[in-house]
Amino acid sequence: MAEDRRVRKSKRAIKQAFIQLLKENNLDRITIQQISDLADVNRGTFYLNYEDKYALLDEMENEQIEKIKGFVDIRKMDLSTKTSDRFIEDFANKVIKNVITHIEHNIEFYQVILNLERKSQIEEQLADIVRSNIKHLIGNKDNVFGIPENYYLSYVIGSMMSMIKYWVSDENRVSVEELVNYVSTIASTGPLSIMKRMIDENIK
Repeated sequence: MAEDRRVRKSKRAIKQAFIQLLKENNLDRITIQQISDLADVNRGTFYLNYEDKYALLDEMENEQIEKIKGFVDIRKMDLSTKTSDRFIEDFANKVIKNVITHIEHNIEFYQVILNLERKSQIEEQLADIVRSNIKHLIGNKDNVFGIPENYYLSYVIGSMMSMIKYWVSDENRVSVEELVNYVSTIASTGPLSIMKRMIDENIK
């Protein structure tokens, strides 16, 4: 059943208040009274919608994950006739760009969530989304050109998540298009190949 407009308004105010408080306070120190006061609702209204602040955080993270799942699914891409360069280009522009654009549109939320003292649920689920997409490409193989699957996944997922987290927290962050280009270049060329090219240029 669709939520009443007043309920949606109250929940929106509660979430906005929670984000503002998380900017300046540790999650464990935030009280329901603080959230209610800043949202201009009473405690009863809060508890009508959420069991506690952790349930509120779970809902907020799940909402973002569901949005991302809607446009990040490599299984929807036709890979049968694509060259490796074309695949990288399509993956960068149809998958990575969608994720980063979504994050940019909700940057205030991600700046807070990805910098919590504990590892956020959304970070784990984003990693799971990347993992499931890569595993779809790998298929039933237990290695990628001799690299054990888990090692390969650990490297790819870790580096991608680290780059996104850095971009989110960077006060002088580059544009979405620039970041997508960086990810695409590193993914297609490889960090060591890039460093070797730099060495070669310095020798000239």
